[in-house]
Amino acid sequence: MKKPIYRVLIDYTIKGKRQVKGKKNSIDTFVLTDNISEIKQDKDLINRICYLNKKKPQDVIIDFKNIEIENQYGETTDRF
Repeated sequence: MKKPIYRVLIDYTIKGKRQVKGKKNSIDTFVLTDNISEIKQDKDLINRICYLNKKKPQDVIIDFKNIEIENQYGETTDRF
């Protein structure tokens, strides 16, 4: 079954679990849902943010400030 692909712009703050201040940044990426609560819990997105900031997911806290869903860019392919 094909799933829609959405382009999203996300503003977030990433900080270590023992830090008070964090690093503010933004990412332009693609996700498979338009539900904001599912985007916040998406493991692939969290891993991508941690990779860009050279951190491990279990060592950081990511606070999503703004999530803007632009539009649908297409659908996934049916391989099987």
